[in-house]
Amino acid sequence: RDIRNIGLQPWLRAAGLGLAVCKWKSQNNWSWKGPLKEHLSQTTHPHTILLQQEVVLTCSLGQWDRSVTCDPVDCRVPDQSHVSYAEFSCPVGTTYLQRCFFSCIPPAKLQGVNQWLTCLEDGLWSLPEAYCKLECDSPPAVANAKLLVPRCLQRNHDVGSVCRYKCKPGYHVAENAADKPKKKFLKVQCLESGQWEEGHCVPVVCKPPPPVFEGMYNCTQGFELDSQCVLNCEQQGQQVPIVCTKEGVWTEEFKLCESLQGTCPSPPELNFVEYKCEQGHGIGAVCIPSCIIPPSDPVILPRNVTAETMDHRLQPTRVQSIVCTGRLRWYPDPSVIHCIQSCEPFQADGWCDTINNRAYCQYDGGDCCSSTLSSRKVREHLPWPWPGSGGSGVTVIYVLWLCWLWN
Repeated sequence: RDIRNIGLQPWLRAAGLGLAVCKWKSQNNWSWKGPLKEHLSQTTHPHTILLQQEVVLTCSLGQWDRSVTCDPVDCRVPDQSHVSYAEFSCPVGTTYLQRCFFSCIPPAKLQGVNQWLTCLEDGLWSLPEAYCKLECDSPPAVANAKLLVPRCLQRNHDVGSVCRYKCKPGYHVAENAADKPKKKFLKVQCLESGQWEEGHCVPVVCKPPPPVFEGMYNCTQGFELDSQCVLNCEQQGQQVPIVCTKEGVWTEEFKLCESLQGTCPSPPELNFVEYKCEQGHGIGAVCIPSCIIPPSDPVILPRNVTAETMDHRLQPTRVQSIVCTGRLRWYPDPSVIHCIQSCEPFQADGWCDTINNRAYCQYDGGDCCSSTLSSRKVREHLPWPWPGSGGSGVTVIYVLWLCWLWN
């Protein structure tokens, strides 16, 4: 069978001999495929994978020592080193003289006409005559801003291109740092993702008056531009309004009414919170809250919510201090301050600390969700039970606290 497949002549059979050697050359862009060993002549031949020109078969004891086939050169599916930002399709295969075409992956755009590559005799693909270029479309409109560069309205912007805007009066560039000077000019850039970086113009807002003035003023537009605030003092006479300017500052400093006097009552120790008031209880005095049962944080919760009923999605504000206002009331109100368990410091370490699996602790940096872990497997650390966690140790903690009080 092997003799007929590779076209050996009948006279090459070993007639009366114990050993015979036959040779055959490959043709027509085919390559040898088989267990070729010591008898293989490794000379160059075009259109082959292994580039062999001839192979030697040995007849021993009436059997050929190997089988050989010829396979067409296969260039295999092209990768992105041929054309960046592209995907390839090969309808009829990837062998010699077959063709593959590419299409650009959005938002990349085709530059050129010919999208086809051809498998050549050396097993490599022909050079592409087109390519995919990553560009940005025209940038989206920015609310409350005026475009300063008209060409930005055109399409096809190269990566790194910049468009500039000017915020309208009463608005400034949105920035994370609150203490930075307010900017009027916004710059956005075309990113390598083919998208424009985000930029916004937000209303000018003045800082709220200090907490000691809580409940003592009325403002026409909150703390926005041109809002006028008036302090409510007992003395008669027209009060001069304090105005929020376009620079985001008030025209005057907020000052306590001269007639104010008195002290606030001692802060009530509610919800396992105690207070340290080194400045006393006078107007403007500050008290520092702390939780009786450590480790826990004093936070502000809605009036109908307690530490036991708090939803895991709630992100309460931690209270650093309370102040005695000019109305002789503590702000924030101690009745809405509760203690919740502190976050464990080991976040995003690959282990799920279940006590951190809540919005207040950023859900443990994703350690408790398989979709955000590279291993896709959650490894759990069991916490101490805590009030509001549903654990059976709530009563134990309260008993320990009562014992501490009795001692």
